[in-house]
Amino acid sequence: MTGFDSIQVRFKNIAFYKSPLANTRTVPFVGSYLDIIKAVVNDVKTEYFWFFASFCKLDTNFDWNYIPEQHEKDQIHVWYTTHPMGGLNKEGNVFLIPTQKFKEQMNSLKFLRDFKDINYHASPVLEVQPITVTYFNLKDPYVDYHKNPALYKWFVNKNLQGLKLPNFYPSFWEDEKIYTFGKTKDIMLVPYRKDLKQFYDIDRAVHYDYEYDSKPMDIIFISYDEPGAEARFKKLKQKYPRAKWVKNVLGQTLAYVTAAIESETDYFYAVFPKIDLVDSFDFSFQPDRLKNPCHYIFDCYNEVIDCTYGHDGVILYNKQLVMTTTKPGLDFTMSKPVTSIPILSAVNKLNETPLLAWRTAFREVIKLCQGKPTVESKFRLKKWCQLGKGKNADWVYKGAIDGKEFYEKNSDNYDKLMLSYNFEWVKQYYESKY
Repeated sequence: MTGFDSIQVRFKNIAFYKSPLANTRTVPFVGSYLDIIKAVVNDVKTEYFWFFASFCKLDTNFDWNYIPEQHEKDQIHVWYTTHPMGGLNKEGNVFLIPTQKFKEQMNSLKFLRDFKDINYHASPVLEVQPITVTYFNLKDPYVDYHKNPALYKWFVNKNLQGLKLPNFYPSFWEDEKIYTFGKTKDIMLVPYRKDLKQFYDIDRAVHYDYEYDSKPMDIIFISYDEPGAEARFKKLKQKYPRAKWVKNVLGQTLAYVTAAIESETDYFYAVFPKIDLVDSFDFSFQPDRLKNPCHYIFDCYNEVIDCTYGHDGVILYNKQLVMTTTKPGLDFTMSKPVTSIPILSAVNKLNETPLLAWRTAFREVIKLCQGKPTVESKFRLKKWCQLGKGKNADWVYKGAIDGKEFYEKNSDNYDKLMLSYNFEWVKQYYESKY
C-alpha cells in the first residue's frame, strides 16, 4: 500500500468500518468534507493523502496502491460506488487529494466541487453502509421523523412500502440538504435535525424524477339539511365512486369528526351540499410533504355577491387535525393551520332557499367581523353587505346585515357569538325574526 497519510471521517449514528490503513487519523464529521479537509490539510506530511468516510467498506479489493498519472497529478481523485450495496452519486466518499495543490486553492473554494480539476472514478467494489428506512404517516410525518436520529434516512410514505427505492446516496461535499423523489415527494432522503419543525427549514433541496403511484385521498360529502344534497351526492358518486356520504349529523364538530373516522386516508376532501363542483376540479391535489400538517382550502365562486375566495369551497382536511379539534372557534376549519390554494373548486349555490341563503350569510359575516381585519376581509365583508343578484339575493343581504348587527351587539361576548356555530340555534334565531 502507498505510504500516504490518511484521514477517516467518523459519522455519528452510522455503523462504521475500521480503516485498513495503519497511518490513519480519525476525525468527526462536522459541516462538510470541504470544512474538514481545510481543517486537517496543514497537518498532512505526504504529497498526497487519502480521505474517506467511515461508512465505506474499504477492504483489499480497493486499489490502495493507486498513483496518479503525470497528467493527473494535480487532480483530486474521487471514487464513487456503482456497487449494488452502494447508492449512485458521483460526489463520492473516498478521495486521494494532492496536498500542495489543495492548499493553493482552498481559500478560494466555496464548494469542494469548485476545485479546478476533479477526476471521478466509478468503483464496482466499493460498498457503503445502507441507509435506514423510516416510513411516515402523511397526517403528521414529523412524529415519525423524530423517532430515528440517523444522520440521513430514507423517509418514505407508508403507502409505498415494498417499492424499490432509488439507488442513491447523499453528498457530504457541502452543507446538508434534502433530496426528494417523484411528483408528490413521497420518497425523501432527509438529514436529521433535532429542532426541525418542517422540511422547508432545510435550505438546500434537490429534486429527482421517480415513478410511483400516489394514493388518492378519500372524498367525503358532508350534509345536514340542505335541499340539494341528495342530487349532488349522486352526481359526485357517479364521477368519483370512492366518494362517501356523512349526513344528518347534529353539530358541526361531530359531523367533521365523523367524516374523519370514515376516511381511510390521512387527508380527505370535504365536499359540501350547497356547491356545484366545476368540471376542472378533479381531486388530484396532494398535500405538500415538506410543510407542516394543515388543512387546504380551495376557492369557490359566489354568484350572488360576485366574489371568489375559500368560503364554502372544497377543503382537503388533515384527518389528525380534525380529530384533535375538540374546542373549535367560530370556524371549525380555521381553528387549525390552513393553506389557501387558488384553484377554483366550485360555484356556491347558497341561495336555494331563504333559510339557507340567510344562514350562510349570517354566519359568514360574523366570522369576517370577528377575524383580524385585512384588505381581503374588509372587501369580502363589503360584498356581503351589499344587495347581490339572483334568487333569494334579498335573504343573503338580510342575513349579512343581521350577522353584522349581531356581532356588533355581542363583540365582547364570545359565548354569545359561538351560538352562531349551532345550526339549530341559528334556525331558531331566523324564525324568531322572520
